Amino acid sequence: MPCYDMFASVLSTGPKESFYHKLYLCSDDDKIQLYTMALLKYQAEFVKASTGTVKDFIRLMKHWFKTSFAEPTKENKFRRLPSSYTIELITIYVWELAGKPIFFSFVQGMRAVLKLLTQYQEICITWHRHYRPNFSIFQKMLLKQSRPFVLDPVNPTFNLCENSNAWDEVAHVARQSLLKPLFNGRAAKEPWLFTNKW
Repeated sequence: MPCYDMFASVLSTGPKESFYHKLYLCSDDDKIQLYTMALLKYQAEFVKASTGTVKDFIRLMKHWFKTSFAEPTKENKFRRLPSSYTIELITIYVWELAGKPIFFSFVQGMRAVLKLLTQYQEICITWHRHYRPNFSIFQKMLLKQSRPFVLDPVNPTFNLCENSNAWDEVAHVARQSLLKPLFNGRAAKEPWLFTNKW
Protein backbone atom coordinates (compact mmCIF):
# COMPACT_ATOMS: atom_id res chain seq x y z
CA MET A 1 0.00 0.00 0.00
CA PRO A 2 1.53 3.39 -0.98
CA CYS A 3 2.41 5.69 1.94
CA TYR A 4 -0.29 8.23 1.07
CA ASP A 5 -3.00 5.51 1.02
CA MET A 6 -1.69 4.09 4.29
CA PHE A 7 -1.95 7.49 6.00
CA ALA A 8 -5.40 8.12 4.55
CA SER A 9 -6.48 4.68 5.77
CA VAL A 10 -5.27 5.44 9.31
CA LEU A 11 -7.19 8.73 9.30
CA SER A 12 -10.45 7.22 8.11
CA THR A 13 -10.45 4.14 10.32
CA GLY A 14 -8.27 4.67 13.36
CA PRO A 15 -7.84 7.34 16.00
CA LYS A 16 -6.55 10.55 14.45
CA GLU A 17 -4.59 11.42 17.58
CA SER A 18 -1.88 8.82 16.91
CA PHE A 19 -1.60 10.19 13.37
CA TYR A 20 -1.28 13.75 14.70
CA HIS A 21 1.43 12.64 17.16
CA LYS A 22 3.45 11.11 14.29
CA LEU A 23 3.06 14.29 12.28
CA TYR A 24 4.02 16.51 15.21
CA LEU A 25 7.18 14.51 15.98
CA CYS A 26 8.20 14.01 12.36
CA SER A 27 11.37 15.82 11.21
CA ASP A 28 11.54 14.37 7.68
CA ASP A 29 10.17 16.96 5.22
CA ASP A 30 9.14 14.31 2.67
CA LYS A 31 7.17 12.38 5.27
CA ILE A 32 5.56 15.58 6.56
CA GLN A 33 4.45 16.33 3.01
CA LEU A 34 2.91 12.85 2.72
CA TYR A 35 1.15 13.24 6.07
CA THR A 36 -0.29 16.60 5.11
CA MET A 37 -1.38 15.32 1.69
CA ALA A 38 -3.42 12.68 3.49
CA LEU A 39 -5.30 15.52 5.19
CA LEU A 40 -6.29 17.34 1.98
CA LYS A 41 -9.53 15.39 1.71
CA TYR A 42 -10.55 16.48 5.22
CA GLN A 43 -9.64 20.10 4.53
CA ALA A 44 -11.87 20.07 1.43
CA GLU A 45 -14.69 18.40 3.39
CA PHE A 46 -14.43 21.05 6.12
CA VAL A 47 -15.02 23.85 3.60
CA LYS A 48 -17.62 21.89 1.59
CA ALA A 49 -19.70 21.40 4.75
CA SER A 50 -20.64 25.10 4.52
CA THR A 51 -23.99 26.14 3.07
CA GLY A 52 -24.29 27.31 -0.54
CA THR A 53 -24.51 30.94 0.56
CA VAL A 54 -21.32 30.64 2.60
CA LYS A 55 -19.55 29.03 -0.37
CA ASP A 56 -20.56 32.07 -2.46
CA PHE A 57 -19.28 34.32 0.33
CA ILE A 58 -15.97 32.42 0.31
CA ARG A 59 -15.74 32.83 -3.48
CA LEU A 60 -16.32 36.57 -3.08
CA MET A 61 -13.54 36.88 -0.50
CA LYS A 62 -11.16 34.79 -2.62
CA HIS A 63 -11.93 37.03 -5.61
CA TRP A 64 -11.16 40.11 -3.50
CA PHE A 65 -7.92 38.48 -2.38
CA LYS A 66 -6.91 37.46 -5.90
CA THR A 67 -7.59 40.89 -7.44
CA SER A 68 -6.48 43.26 -4.67
CA PHE A 69 -2.76 42.59 -4.40
CA ALA A 70 0.05 43.70 -6.69
CA GLU A 71 1.79 41.05 -8.75
CA PRO A 72 5.17 39.84 -7.49
CA THR A 73 8.09 42.03 -8.55
CA LYS A 74 11.85 41.98 -8.00
CA GLU A 75 11.33 44.23 -4.99
CA ASN A 76 8.75 41.98 -3.31
CA LYS A 77 9.87 38.59 -4.61
CA PHE A 78 10.24 37.28 -1.05
CA ARG A 79 6.72 38.35 -0.05
CA ARG A 80 4.47 35.42 0.91
CA LEU A 81 0.78 36.23 1.09
CA PRO A 82 -1.55 34.00 3.13
CA SER A 83 -2.88 30.97 1.28
CA SER A 84 -6.31 30.88 -0.31
CA TYR A 85 -7.24 28.19 2.26
CA THR A 86 -6.38 30.61 5.09
CA ILE A 87 -8.74 33.22 3.60
CA GLU A 88 -11.45 30.55 3.29
CA LEU A 89 -11.09 29.64 6.97
CA ILE A 90 -11.09 33.25 8.17
CA THR A 91 -14.28 33.82 6.15
CA ILE A 92 -15.96 30.75 7.66
CA TYR A 93 -14.88 31.87 11.14
CA VAL A 94 -16.40 35.35 10.73
CA TRP A 95 -19.64 33.80 9.45
CA GLU A 96 -19.69 31.51 12.49
CA LEU A 97 -19.15 34.53 14.79
CA ALA A 98 -22.25 36.05 13.20
CA GLY A 99 -24.24 33.01 14.35
CA LYS A 100 -24.12 31.08 11.06
CA PRO A 101 -26.91 33.08 9.38
CA ILE A 102 -28.60 31.33 6.45
CA PHE A 103 -29.35 34.59 4.65
CA PHE A 104 -27.11 37.62 4.99
CA SER A 105 -25.76 40.67 3.18
CA PHE A 106 -22.52 39.89 1.38
CA VAL A 107 -21.52 43.55 1.80
CA GLN A 108 -21.91 43.28 5.59
CA GLY A 109 -20.10 39.93 5.64
CA MET A 110 -17.25 41.16 3.47
CA ARG A 111 -16.93 44.30 5.59
CA ALA A 112 -16.64 42.07 8.68
CA VAL A 113 -13.85 39.93 7.16
CA LEU A 114 -11.95 43.01 5.97
CA LYS A 115 -12.21 44.58 9.42
CA LEU A 116 -10.79 41.44 11.01
CA LEU A 117 -7.91 41.42 8.53
CA THR A 118 -7.00 44.96 9.58
CA GLN A 119 -6.67 43.60 13.13
CA TYR A 120 -4.64 40.55 12.14
CA GLN A 121 -2.55 40.68 15.35
CA GLU A 122 -5.75 39.73 17.22
CA ILE A 123 -6.64 36.72 15.04
CA CYS A 124 -6.76 33.47 17.01
CA ILE A 125 -8.91 30.84 15.31
CA THR A 126 -9.31 27.17 16.21
CA TRP A 127 -11.90 24.46 15.67
CA HIS A 128 -12.43 21.16 17.45
CA ARG A 129 -14.17 18.88 14.98
CA HIS A 130 -11.09 16.71 14.39
CA TYR A 131 -9.26 17.11 17.70
CA ARG A 132 -10.29 17.80 21.29
CA PRO A 133 -9.53 21.10 23.10
CA ASN A 134 -7.54 19.15 25.71
CA PHE A 135 -5.54 17.19 23.08
CA SER A 136 -1.86 17.57 24.08
CA ILE A 137 -0.61 18.69 20.66
CA PHE A 138 -3.36 21.29 20.39
CA GLN A 139 -2.40 22.59 23.83
CA LYS A 140 1.29 22.79 22.85
CA MET A 141 0.46 24.68 19.65
CA LEU A 142 -1.74 27.09 21.60
CA LEU A 143 1.08 27.80 24.07
CA LYS A 144 3.66 28.62 21.41
CA GLN A 145 1.29 30.45 19.11
CA SER A 146 2.26 33.62 17.32
CA ARG A 147 -0.36 35.95 15.96
CA PRO A 148 -2.11 35.76 13.63
CA PHE A 149 -3.06 32.20 14.53
CA VAL A 150 -5.36 30.09 12.34
CA LEU A 151 -4.91 26.47 13.31
CA ASP A 152 -5.75 24.10 10.49
CA PRO A 153 -9.08 22.50 11.52
CA VAL A 154 -7.83 19.06 10.45
CA ASN A 155 -4.16 19.44 11.43
CA PRO A 156 -3.45 20.67 14.97
CA THR A 157 0.27 20.84 14.22
CA PHE A 158 0.02 23.68 11.70
CA ASN A 159 -0.68 27.39 12.12
CA LEU A 160 -1.65 28.37 8.57
CA CYS A 161 -0.49 31.95 9.15
CA GLU A 162 3.13 30.98 9.77
CA ASN A 163 3.90 30.69 6.07
CA SER A 164 3.00 34.31 5.34
CA ASN A 165 5.27 37.28 5.93
CA ALA A 166 2.94 39.88 4.40
CA TRP A 167 0.25 40.45 7.04
CA ASP A 168 1.02 44.17 7.21
CA GLU A 169 0.30 44.38 3.48
CA VAL A 170 -2.92 42.36 3.91
CA ALA A 171 -4.06 44.77 6.64
CA HIS A 172 -3.18 47.80 4.49
CA VAL A 173 -5.10 46.47 1.47
CA ALA A 174 -8.08 45.59 3.68
CA ARG A 175 -8.08 49.14 5.14
CA GLN A 176 -7.94 50.63 1.62
CA SER A 177 -10.84 48.40 0.55
CA LEU A 178 -12.93 49.55 3.51
CA LEU A 179 -12.53 53.16 2.30
CA LYS A 180 -14.24 52.36 -1.01
CA PRO A 181 -17.82 53.65 -1.49
CA LEU A 182 -19.29 50.16 -1.07
CA PHE A 183 -18.14 50.06 2.58
CA ASN A 184 -17.20 53.60 3.61
CA GLY A 185 -19.61 54.99 6.20
CA ARG A 186 -21.70 51.80 6.22
CA ALA A 187 -22.77 50.85 9.73
CA ALA A 188 -22.76 47.24 10.93
CA LYS A 189 -26.18 45.62 11.11
CA GLU A 190 -27.39 42.45 12.77
CA PRO A 191 -25.89 39.87 12.93
CA TRP A 192 -22.57 41.67 12.33
CA LEU A 193 -22.67 44.11 15.26
CA PHE A 194 -19.74 42.31 16.94
CA THR A 195 -17.49 43.91 14.31
CA ASN A 196 -17.95 47.30 16.00
CA LYS A 197 -15.29 46.16 18.50
CA TRP A 198 -12.73 45.68 15.73
